[in-house]
Amino acid sequence: MKKFLSILLAGAFLLALTMSLTGCKGVVTKNKLKSMIEDGLKEKYNEEFECIDILPNQNFSGSYTGVCYPTNDKELMFEASVYTDGLSDGDYYPTSIAARELSKIFDTELGNGLGKHFTYAYTSLGIHDTETAQKIADNEFTLNYYLIHSNEVYNYNHLMQINYTIIVDTSSESNSYEEEWDAILNSLDSVHEIGLDGDMDLYFRLWIYFVPADVYQQCLEYFERNAEVRSSLNDIAEGFPPEHNRIIHFDVGTKTWNPMTKEEYIKLRGEVD
Repeated sequence: MKKFLSILLAGAFLLALTMSLTGCKGVVTKNKLKSMIEDGLKEKYNEEFECIDILPNQNFSGSYTGVCYPTNDKELMFEASVYTDGLSDGDYYPTSIAARELSKIFDTELGNGLGKHFTYAYTSLGIHDTETAQKIADNEFTLNYYLIHSNEVYNYNHLMQINYTIIVDTSSESNSYEEEWDAILNSLDSVHEIGLDGDMDLYFRLWIYFVPADVYQQCLEYFERNAEVRSSLNDIAEGFPPEHNRIIHFDVGTKTWNPMTKEEYIKLRGEVD
């Protein structure tokens, strides 16, 4: 009897798992979900995309997130969601375009302030409307449009959080810790000015990873497969469980949950291994 019940429960579990991918309309494979996302993005933006991975959306049953990029720009990674019935649940293509511009502005001002490094900007405030999609299709999408339109459509109260993840190769030539701090703050000031031009008060959260050359390369490879920064990047940098102290996190701007002074940065920078 116990064996029968075990088989019955296992069967019920498998049935529930199957139904979660079927929507009661037949099995939906990962390749099918990828095709759904690629086709939806092509129709929306009038260009070709590739979806390289599918992840279940833990917040919504029957919804899946694809990691994607336009086929003519593999480095522009973003996420797009879809339900098993093919209905789109939004994408972060416009946000990723804008975020990359914010990375470029930061890096241009930073120069060699942190030595050899990689910068990845991200904001979770997405815009998904048809007007924005048409701007991209017509090659008229700009960072200034993104900032102004985001506030107009979604009422962000002229405030937007920008997350910067910066990977630093500690084997390269570097400046003093004081010079690093000044270079970071000056770069953020320049980005903030760009935000004001778009009627948006940008505030910043920074995670700076100071890692040796081999780990630096592993971190770069992470961004070849992922559009968002998750805890697995910390595992690459510091090990799991953590074996090193290589990450400095602080906030700058109007909203600061974790503020830092130059003196605190210098102290933490000296403790990085």
